[in-house]
Amino acid sequence: MHPTPRLLPLALLGGLLAAPIAASAETTEVRIIDLLQLRTDDLGEWERMQRTSDSAPLTLEELEKLAAAGVGQKALVEMMRTRKVAAVADGDTLLRLKKAGATDDMLAALSAYAMAPNTGFDLFVRLDVVSPDALRQAPTVYIEAWHTVEKRAVAFLHADLQQSLTRGLKMRVTRDESDPMLPRTVRSIDFAGRIDTRKPGTVILRVLVSRTPGLRNLDDLPPAAAKRVRTFDVQYPAVSLENRCRLDLKLERDSLMKDAFTLEQGDLDCRWE
Repeated sequence: MHPTPRLLPLALLGGLLAAPIAASAETTEVRIIDLLQLRTDDLGEWERMQRTSDSAPLTLEELEKLAAAGVGQKALVEMMRTRKVAAVADGDTLLRLKKAGATDDMLAALSAYAMAPNTGFDLFVRLDVVSPDALRQAPTVYIEAWHTVEKRAVAFLHADLQQSLTRGLKMRVTRDESDPMLPRTVRSIDFAGRIDTRKPGTVILRVLVSRTPGLRNLDDLPPAAAKRVRTFDVQYPAVSLENRCRLDLKLERDSLMKDAFTLEQGDLDCRWE
């Protein structure tokens, strides 16, 4: 049997790494680097390791142009290190850069300094209520996120407005209190959800307001309900600095049928940069 290796305490390990290394006969100078604290006796190396850039991350297109233009390997790798790269370091990306003239060291730097790929985005929803009396017959808002590349729903969100208003669930409600002689009425409702997906591409948000409870998807709806579905397209990137979208909707109550609501076409604004 092999003896069990003895683990050194972290503090002792750091001391060993920082200890001077005996120079050989051919060595005239030894540069000492603490691997745990990134300390070095070379001030130029220390300054380089601490250097960052406030510029936006490099894009794949910019890297291709720089590599094709013959920018030196050392300069390009340093730009990648200080600015990071807004690209996924997958096989297709590496091949594109190789064809543009990137060296193997540049490809290795891309793998090290590429930003983490997106895993999803936050969806903030504001529902403006037009001509409200009170929401005693409030419907449910359903939002389905359909990924056109994966060809499936990646999220299904729903907000039961009646339960949220009566039970005080996690939803922000703004009420109109401008006239003390009139009862308070709901003016807007805010809620949020998360759309989880790693694949870039077009995500279609399908929105339905319905008095039908307990829906689990928006497939096979009756024709009348299907006509009321509103759709919004999201161009979801593989990598981005921000991951949030805001969906503004308007909910209008029928003047005669108080329990009937119409969802007007709203606005979708996504922030990726």
